[in-house]
Amino acid sequence: MTEPDKNTLKDRIARAKAAQEDTVKTKKQDESAGSVSAGAMALRYGAEFGTSVFVGIMIGLGIDTYFKTKPWGLLIMMGFGLAAGVLGVIRAYRELTANINPAMSSPETGRETEE
Repeated sequence: MTEPDKNTLKDRIARAKAAQEDTVKTKKQDESAGSVSAGAMALRYGAEFGTSVFVGIMIGLGIDTYFKTKPWGLLIMMGFGLAAGVLGVIRAYRELTANINPAMSSPETGRETEE
C-alpha cells in the first residue's frame, strides 16, 4: 500500500478550516444585518407616531383658521392623525419583523390553513 501524501492532507485540512471560517463569518454578517436594536425600533415607532399626530394637528389648526371652526377641525384632524400614527406603527412593526422572521409577518399567521 502507498502512504497518503501528508502535504495533500494538510492542504485539504487547511481548505476545510478556511471554508468553515468563511461560513461562520458570513453567518455572523447575515445575523447582524437582519437584527435591529431595541433603541432603533423605539425611535422609529416614536417618529412614525409623533409625525402623524403633528401633521394631523397642523392640518386641523389650518382648517380652524381658514373656516373659523375653532375646536372642531383640530379635534377631527387630531383623531385622523392618531389613527394614521397607529397604522404607521403597525406597518413599521410588520416591516421590521419581516426581516427578522418572515414566517411571523405573513397575514395568515395564526389562522388554520385550508387545503
